[in-house]
Amino acid sequence: MNFIRKSAYIAALSAATVLSASSMAAAVELTFWHHTYPPAREFIEKKAAEFTAQHPDITIKLHDDPHGDYEVKLLAAIAAGNAPDIVNVLDYLFPQYAGRGILAEVDNAAFGVKDAAELESLYQPQALSGLTINGKVYGVPEEFNTLALFINKAHFKEIGLDAEDEANWPKSWNDLLDVSAKLTKEDGSRLGFNWVWNLDPYWYAQQYWPILQQYGCDVVDANGKATINSDACVKAFTETWQALIDKKIGGPTMATVNPVNALQDFSEGRQSIAIAGIWAPPLFSDEVKEQYVVAPLPQLDAANPKTLLNSYALAVTEGSKHKKEAFEFLNFLTSDSAGYLAATGYVTGRKGWAESETAKNTRGAAIFAEGQKHGSFVWRSETWTQEGNAIKAAIEQFAQGVPVKDALDHAAQDIDSVRQK
Repeated sequence: MNFIRKSAYIAALSAATVLSASSMAAAVELTFWHHTYPPAREFIEKKAAEFTAQHPDITIKLHDDPHGDYEVKLLAAIAAGNAPDIVNVLDYLFPQYAGRGILAEVDNAAFGVKDAAELESLYQPQALSGLTINGKVYGVPEEFNTLALFINKAHFKEIGLDAEDEANWPKSWNDLLDVSAKLTKEDGSRLGFNWVWNLDPYWYAQQYWPILQQYGCDVVDANGKATINSDACVKAFTETWQALIDKKIGGPTMATVNPVNALQDFSEGRQSIAIAGIWAPPLFSDEVKEQYVVAPLPQLDAANPKTLLNSYALAVTEGSKHKKEAFEFLNFLTSDSAGYLAATGYVTGRKGWAESETAKNTRGAAIFAEGQKHGSFVWRSETWTQEGNAIKAAIEQFAQGVPVKDALDHAAQDIDSVRQK
């Protein structure tokens, strides 16, 4: 009898051990790396908890770093063989990351579709184009952005303008510079407008790309040779970036540098106009949140508007052992377009976002939706970061007094040198 009981006990213990081991083997922890943006972190953690409630065997561990550090740390982790499962990647990096085999092709089944065409049908036109390399889609947008002007209406009122009257919106870059001069205070306590300075090359590119497109400036030609020093490019930078400095109403020495909130001066009421995306307001001070108005980006030719498209996208790494689960979470996360917009200001690029009640109650949503129709992604290159740094250096050089043409000539030489390696 004792033998029988002992045998039964051992059998039960063995079964429990096997079951426990099986459960442990089935448990999945997805590592998710993201750039630092507090509203996004809070929303992702909320959605991760919801996903885990539906899938108890899957948990998500979120890690974030400031935008300027994020790419460096991510590449270091990948090189060390410690790639996260899910990564947050700017669209300009997709040629480099896909070319190096870092990213996995999107699992269409995880999004409930059969092929890339059906996947594309879930999104707005062009939303996936910046994330597609050689016909393969390697990520989905967390943010599908364009840019517009944010105007502090209280500051406009001080100079006798109603910022909610479209007639007072700056229509051209000259208009922007003229009204900025009127808004700027001589004691240095307030700027009318300023570019974002002293951050990474993509922050610069977001600002100058629409201008270059409006002026007919190409960074490189069809053969891959640098043309950033062409007459059109010199004119574009001279009449916009350099003009602000020449008028002594903006420049790098007047800007607050904050890699987490690049718009800190506008956010805290020390700047009257800023260029930003629909994602910006969650970081504004309460006072500025009450005062801002959204207006379209200035144009060189109003009849032929050109804006930026950019995507801070989400992708799964090729080295992930849990690709299926990672893509399923990305579908779950990004399909909540209204939730994302309300919590973070992000537009996920899914069709119909602008018609949602959340969008209808979001200031400027219609302006951003219209801007998306006229945008383009920055130039594509596997050496984009080096090329972008060359242009950033040129801008910072002419901001310090180097002639615009000379600075851009040097940038063109650097770009050609990088591309020839």
